[in-house]
Amino acid sequence: MVDAKAIKDRVSKKISTTKSKISAHVSAHKHCRICGVNIDHKLEVRVCKDPDCIEKLEKTERNDKVMRIMFFVFVLIFFGPLLLSSVGLLG
Repeated sequence: MVDAKAIKDRVSKKISTTKSKISAHVSAHKHCRICGVNIDHKLEVRVCKDPDCIEKLEKTERNDKVMRIMFFVFVLIFFGPLLLSSVGLLG
């Protein structure tokens, strides 16, 4: 019969030793969201100092903001009349 607990223990030990070997060789870091270059892990914004990356991030954030507003407007246009008619305010 197979001892599942023993197999599970051996696999978890193997995983933990592999993780410790990897973490010993790799320092803590993050990657730029735009170009993927290694950056300091203490930076709050995940973008390197390259002006192109900063510009692309700002453009992406503006687009995200517009999309959130458009989604909210769409939801109001679509569900507003449904809610008003269910309450009885719309004929």
